[in-house]
Amino acid sequence: MGDELNQSSSKEFNQGSKRDSNQDIRRHIVNACIHWARIKGYSDSTGFLRGLTISAKDPLSLDDLVHETGYSKSTVSSNMNLLENLGWVKRIVIPGDKRHLYAAIIDPEIIRTNILDAITNEMQLFCEALNRTESEILAGRDEAKYLLERVASLRQSYELGKKTIDILRKESLK
Repeated sequence: MGDELNQSSSKEFNQGSKRDSNQDIRRHIVNACIHWARIKGYSDSTGFLRGLTISAKDPLSLDDLVHETGYSKSTVSSNMNLLENLGWVKRIVIPGDKRHLYAAIIDPEIIRTNILDAITNEMQLFCEALNRTESEILAGRDEAKYLLERVASLRQSYELGKKTIDILRKESLK
């Protein structure tokens, strides 16, 4: 599967972007970002755009990204908004200039915080579901009593995860 992904991603990158001397070098980053997007359930275009911002020497305008990818302006705009909301790119506004520029967030502390926040949010979502499930079982839904043991086991795993994240948050990246 890895070879298929790399061939598919490389093919998309080679077809979707303008030719330049750094394209061959940049494809590894772009392909990794496409793979990341697929794992997270985002479109390949989201990963492609993230990869381009990471591998760009300077911030890119919306028009630069449209030209580089061949995607529509609305596709690029919505994906860049998503990447900004996820904390992977930042929008740069230059006073007097109508264009928005986009740059990858590369600060290790911010990246670590973004990753830990995403994991924490996923764990909180699941823990809330465990709590609701347990409450309903304890309220007398006997047909689901077998789930209590599973809920307890999963809660223990998530509590360990929370402790691990707390430790990681306190660690310095120096």
